[in-house]
Amino acid sequence: MKERKVVYEPHPVTPERKKELMSQGFKIIDAVFAPPGNKASSGQPAAVEPADGLSDDELRAAIEAATGKKPHHAAKRETLIARLAEITEARQNETASNGLTRREIEADLIAMEVEFDQNDALDDLGALRDLEREKRNG
Repeated sequence: MKERKVVYEPHPVTPERKKELMSQGFKIIDAVFAPPGNKASSGQPAAVEPADGLSDDELRAAIEAATGKKPHHAAKRETLIARLAEITEARQNETASNGLTRREIEADLIAMEVEFDQNDALDDLGALRDLEREKRNG
C-alpha cells in the first residue's frame, strides 16, 4: 500500500489548495481533528506525517473528541482511520437551519474574507454568514 502523508487543513479547503496538496501526495484531514499541539494556522499544514504515522491513541483521542464516545478497544487501525474520515465528511455535510451545509457556509465566509472559528456552532456560523451578506448587500 502506498504511504501517504497527512496534512491537517482548516475546512473547507479551497480547490486550488486541495489540488496543490494532493499533487504533493498529501491526504487532507480537517484541522479540528489534528492531534493536540498540531493545530493549523494561516492556511499552512499543521502536521505532515505518514497516514500511518498517527498513533492509535491519537486516532482514538480525535474520534472521542468529535463524538464524545471512545472507539471500541479492539478496533483495528484501518477502522479508526476510516471512522475519522467519516466523521470529518459528516461534519462538513451538517445542515444549518438556513438549509446550507457547514461546507457551504464556511466556503462563503472564506470567500468574503470573514474570520471565524470552525469550532463554533453551525447555526452561529450561518448567522454570521447571513449578517455579512446583509452588510455587503445593504
